[in-house]
Amino acid sequence: MAVKNISLQISLPIPSFLPKVVQLANRGVVRVTSLFANLKRYFFTIFGRIRAMREKRRQSVESVSGGFQERKPRFPIKKYIKPLIVIAVLVVVFVVAVRLLGNRSTGADNQFEVAGAEKTFDINKEFTFPLKDAKGEKIAEVKYMVEKVELRDEIIVKGKRATAVKGRTFLLLNLKISNDYKQSITINTKDYVRLSVNGNEEEWLAPDIHNDPVEVQAISTKYTRVGFPINDSDKSLIIRIGEIEGEKEKIPLEF
Repeated sequence: MAVKNISLQISLPIPSFLPKVVQLANRGVVRVTSLFANLKRYFFTIFGRIRAMREKRRQSVESVSGGFQERKPRFPIKKYIKPLIVIAVLVVVFVVAVRLLGNRSTGADNQFEVAGAEKTFDINKEFTFPLKDAKGEKIAEVKYMVEKVELRDEIIVKGKRATAVKGRTFLLLNLKISNDYKQSITINTKDYVRLSVNGNEEEWLAPDIHNDPVEVQAISTKYTRVGFPINDSDKSLIIRIGEIEGEKEKIPLEF
């Protein structure tokens, strides 16, 4: 009795959750519980298709052999589902770890370099502002020192390079904030600086470039900066330093 050979071909579906896994890997985040459930459903689908194809093959063979076909023991699918899922999860975790390490090394190697200052004006003047509690009572003082002012065409803003467009430039104030208090403080450095251009002292510009709010730890000093985008043609630059509701000092900038 001749038995016809029947080949078994299975089309494995691409799981819809894999793009989500790749996206989570790029972000360095893996939700193991959700991933485990998705993989479990995926493997059940695959094994279901395998079982259906095997049954179809068995029926085809029996039809050719007249119904006399020795039944072979079923493959223990359930026995291997959990080990396969665990292996898949470990592979994904390994890929995520490799990507994280790669991103860290790339970030360390790709440090930005910017062009030097076009012009610099040293000020080195220190101002003292009161630190008040919730009741408005003075509890300490903050030293706010303006070291120098620079004109730059390139700066780093939030880890990215920023280049001034043609006809514009960046005016930056380098600051040193000292906290002599026994607790850390948070200060908005942009509130103490204003800029006048072209001799117009009726309009004072607030900094658009800053790192606020700046946290200064107890008994420590922190360096930061504030800045303004201005026109190359702007002249008669004056900065004004002081509290919003307090006395202020004007400093003409002479580049």
